[in-house]
Amino acid sequence: MVDEIGARRKRLRASFGDRGQAVTEFLVLGGLAIGSIGLVVREGMVRVAPWGLALPAVFVIGYLLIDARRQRAVPEFKRRLPEINDDLDAKDLKRTLTELRAEQDVDAEDLSRAEAEFRANTEARRLARAEQADTIVGRAYDWPVFLWSFGCALLGAAAFVLAWTAQPHAAPHEEWQPPREAVDVDIAP
Repeated sequence: MVDEIGARRKRLRASFGDRGQAVTEFLVLGGLAIGSIGLVVREGMVRVAPWGLALPAVFVIGYLLIDARRQRAVPEFKRRLPEINDDLDAKDLKRTLTELRAEQDVDAEDLSRAEAEFRANTEARRLARAEQADTIVGRAYDWPVFLWSFGCALLGAAAFVLAWTAQPHAAPHEEWQPPREAVDVDIAP
């Protein structure tokens, strides 16, 4: 699981860049922190949004459930690979031929040669896909993890905002007067 977290961070960095990945992680961790730790800033904030304190636990449990589902999908992918390899090859071949057609000096002979070379390496691609099953399946679970993380961070920020903007609970105010013996009144005529 720790390897998958590292691989997911690398894929996130490849998608968003170094700064984008850092900002994304900062927003997620900041939302979780402000939603739980931030609720103890002022008295009465926990009463308004007590669910904010549970967010880190909910975040971890949700992440573990998503990762458990990913781990179950890897053997299933390897089992189904002989069946779906042809479909994956068809998509790869289509993408390869489209890229070749985009080049200017390509004729029908070049396309047929590229297709024959592609078909000759079918078994090598299947073996490579079997070795990279964790990565291939992991990519499919990047978006659910990303959305889950941001959802929890937004809930944390919402908990803090709700608690911060709520009026503090005030006890019913009765007109208070000091006891008679507490106040000396010496009024001389």
